Amino acid sequence: MVYYDKAVGHIILGEAAINLAFEEQEITLVSLIRQLGVMAENERSDERVAQIGDARNWLKGFIEDATRDRAELNWLVETGQAPVFLKDYR
Repeated sequence: MVYYDKAVGHIILGEAAINLAFEEQEITLVSLIRQLGVMAENERSDERVAQIGDARNWLKGFIEDATRDRAELNWLVETGQAPVFLKDYR
């Protein structure tokens, strides 16, 4: 994903993480993607829905094995997350 404004993307991802934390849910790649979906469903602004969609698409890029590079795999291992596939949460 290419955010037209990286700061906006980081804010949206942070908001999703905070929502999960307040709900005492585990913060994982898959839970963040799901939370962004919930946020988009409840959003009224078309511009913000598009921004949330961009953030989701960017995160989804970390799920497919073919798109991961070594640093991404190391991040998954260090955080204790097993590699997942897009089909697991559609």
